[in-house]
Amino acid sequence: MIKGIHHVSALTKSFNENHRFYSEILGLRLVKNTVNQDNIHMRHLFYGDYIGSPGTLLTFFEVPRIGSSYDERAFFGNITLGIPTDTSSYWEKRLNDFAISFQKDGQTLTLQDPDTMGIILTEIPATNSNPTIHTDIPAEKQIVRIIGADYHVPDPAATSQFFTNLFGLESQNGVLVDKSEMSFAKLHPTSSDKKSRTGRGTIDHIAYTLETKEAVDELHDLAVRNDLKIEEFVDREYFKSLYIREPGGLRIEFASAGPGFTIDEPLETMGERLALPSFLEEKRTEIETYFGGDLS
Repeated sequence: MIKGIHHVSALTKSFNENHRFYSEILGLRLVKNTVNQDNIHMRHLFYGDYIGSPGTLLTFFEVPRIGSSYDERAFFGNITLGIPTDTSSYWEKRLNDFAISFQKDGQTLTLQDPDTMGIILTEIPATNSNPTIHTDIPAEKQIVRIIGADYHVPDPAATSQFFTNLFGLESQNGVLVDKSEMSFAKLHPTSSDKKSRTGRGTIDHIAYTLETKEAVDELHDLAVRNDLKIEEFVDREYFKSLYIREPGGLRIEFASAGPGFTIDEPLETMGERLALPSFLEEKRTEIETYFGGDLS
């Protein structure tokens, strides 16, 4: 059912710092420059490969006055990105060139983005099928896709059962993997009874890919039948989404693979100016006035 991770959404304090890191240093393309559909005064940035493929997307909500985060009872940890085989030395040099601190363990590099979100770069036997063209990173060395995430939860067994019984993931030595083996989730136990505090670098949710909007509808029916904690069921136009809380309280999204980001922008110019779904077009003037322009 699940076809890997669709996207990861986190919070950033500064568009400029965020864009420099993900676009200029990591080489991802800003494929959608939009706003939070639930809060139109908050920017929402989507980075990915050239076409914005599901599985390559890191998205960020900009909150300029956001404070520090506190990780307690339940929180998402490091995100693991796959890089092509034999490219860790290239990435080591690149990070050094940009004065980005990291730790090296074999072919794996662990670092933080400007908001302290943890990122792991690790080699996989694949290359980017849709490389970006704005960067000086050679196509054969570019980041391939998101391959995993760390979940810190009070009851890993309950979280594991949630994913394996209802959503088709498999448990392999304490690690959850989807049947296509396109992504994994490492489960780590926590001991705090305090609620985690959202702040800069906090991952708001992780989304998994379903092939079609109809598949999201079917999953919604399954969630209703099993009396799951459904937060939202909505068509974002770029994809359809179902948000559910797993037993530890982390927000999980299930998103359709399509129709994608070219429904309202030409592929060649995606991300260059403010893009809005059709149901927000009537508020374009209000949004552009608030941000002082079309965000180009």
